[in-house]
Amino acid sequence: MGKRCFLPVVGSIFNGAKAHKNQTFENKQNIKGKIIMKKENKSNIHVIVQTKGGVGKTTVSGIVATLLYLQNQDKKINLFEIDDNNNSKVNSNYINHQSLKLKDSEVVIDDIQFSSLSDSNVTNILDAGGGNDTKLVLQKLKEIDLSGLNYYVPVTDNLDEVKNVQDTITLIRDFDKSANINLILNRCFSLEKDEIQKQFINIFGSDDLDIPNQLDNLKVDNIFFFSNSNIFSILKIFYKVSLLDSYLSSVDLIQNIDTYRQEWIKEGQDVFKANNKRYRFAKMVVELIEQLKPIQKAL
Repeated sequence: MGKRCFLPVVGSIFNGAKAHKNQTFENKQNIKGKIIMKKENKSNIHVIVQTKGGVGKTTVSGIVATLLYLQNQDKKINLFEIDDNNNSKVNSNYINHQSLKLKDSEVVIDDIQFSSLSDSNVTNILDAGGGNDTKLVLQKLKEIDLSGLNYYVPVTDNLDEVKNVQDTITLIRDFDKSANINLILNRCFSLEKDEIQKQFINIFGSDDLDIPNQLDNLKVDNIFFFSNSNIFSILKIFYKVSLLDSYLSSVDLIQNIDTYRQEWIKEGQDVFKANNKRYRFAKMVVELIEQLKPIQKAL
């Protein structure tokens, strides 16, 4: 596996983390290219939750949806975004994306359970909003004993988010003992081991500042590290298109660039220059997905 920037790595790669029984961990100065997992994802239901808003749950759901589709393009991907405070609409020709209100959560979860049990060719992704949105969604999952699911709990480097992470994990473990819980350290400035530890002192602590290491207190199965990138917000806010759709159109543009450029030339210099900007952005999107692809091993 080549070196990448957006890689999932199990947290116990760090000194001070408690190793899982019968699990061997390596201590690398540079964690690029390493994927170490404790538990495989087997359920076709993926849930992104955190009791705090603004930590990147929607970004994570878009990444998960994209990689699951690229992993198996015959599968149908449903992405349900439940958030009373988010009215954004992301267009996609490949992902069935629905933005719903909290009052619809019970119906949606029943639909998810039915489709997951009746059709193995369907993958469902549930993106819950922060605060009461996450709590209610988890309560609805608990009511029907929907267990063994894949959970993704994003966290940034804000010190006050650790309590939210702990609360979220406790809510999950309370009813889903077999849950596969993945902690996502989001918006990493670097993927060098030492730099991650310095940035996320809320998780790894700091001897200099007498801040305790919290990793052993978080009962998670895997830890993923996501680099900081503005591509996600550009696609969502400015272009209003999914990461997957942008990637597929970008691949087409890059692979057929000579043909496209001949067409642009016919339309004049202004059109040519404008489309060259598109080409530059397309290369950025493709590079981003190439960096993300190793995460497929953990999905």
